[in-house]
Amino acid sequence: MSSYVTEGSALERARPFWSRARNAVRGGALSVLSRVPRTPGPGVRIVHYHYVFDDERERFARQLQYLAREFNPVSLSEAVERLQLGRTEGDEIVVTFDDGFQNQLDNAAPLLAEHGFSACFFLVTDLLGASPERARRFERERLHLPLPVEPLDWEGAERLLEHGHEVGSHTVSHPDLTSLPPAELERELETSREELSKRLGPVRHVSAPYGERGRFSDRVAAAAREAGYESCATAIRGRNTSALDLYSLRRHHLSARWPMHEVEYFLT
Repeated sequence: MSSYVTEGSALERARPFWSRARNAVRGGALSVLSRVPRTPGPGVRIVHYHYVFDDERERFARQLQYLAREFNPVSLSEAVERLQLGRTEGDEIVVTFDDGFQNQLDNAAPLLAEHGFSACFFLVTDLLGASPERARRFERERLHLPLPVEPLDWEGAERLLEHGHEVGSHTVSHPDLTSLPPAELERELETSREELSKRLGPVRHVSAPYGERGRFSDRVAAAAREAGYESCATAIRGRNTSALDLYSLRRHHLSARWPMHEVEYFLT
C-alpha cells in the first residue's frame, strides 16, 4: 500500500490525459475571459473546495485574503438565516468543503481561522475513519481519484467543531442522488444525518454529491427538506438571493491550486 498523496501537483499528474488537457484549455480560456471587466452582482456567494494540499497552502491563503477583502465572510448557518429572513446584505461569502479529507483539517482550517472564516465541512460517513485499503477503493470508485487522499476520521471531525467550524452531511456513500429510488435516497440523507448528529451534534445542512446540472433535481431538494435539513447545497454556479434558494443553494467550485484571476472571474 502506497502512502496517501500530500501534494496537489502529484494528484494532477496522475489524472488521465484527457482531464489534464481539459483543465489546460479551461485555464487558457479563463485567462482571456478574466481580462474583461466585470461588476459583482448582489447575493450570497458560497464557494466549495475539496482539498488544500501541502503545496497549495500559499495560494489558498491568497484566495482567502481576496475573499475577506472583497466580501463579508459569514458561516453557512448565518447565510441561511439571512436568506430565510430576507435580510441579506448582498456581499456575504461562505466557504464550504466537500468529502472530508485530513488536509482540510491540517492545512485549510488554520488558514480559515487566520482570515476570519467559519467554514462548513460536508462529510461522507462511509469515508470517515476508513482504513487505507477501504479509503483507496472508495475514493477510486466513488470520488474518481487516481491516487488515495487521507480521509478525515471522527476525532478530526470533532476538532473542526472545536475550531469553530460546522459539519454537514455529504450522504453515506456519495452517490448520484438523482439516480436513486425514493427509499434509497431517503436512506442516504437520513442515515448520514443521524450518524453525524449522534457523534458530533446537530447537523443542519447537506450538500448533494456531484450536484451539478443534470445530477441535481427538485426531487432531491424535496427529499433533503423532508429529511430535516435546513438547506441543501448544489454544485451549480451562481448567487443566492432569497429563501427560495435554500434547498438548491448555488455554489462556485474553486481549487486551492487556481491562480487568482480564475477565482476572481467566477466570483464576479
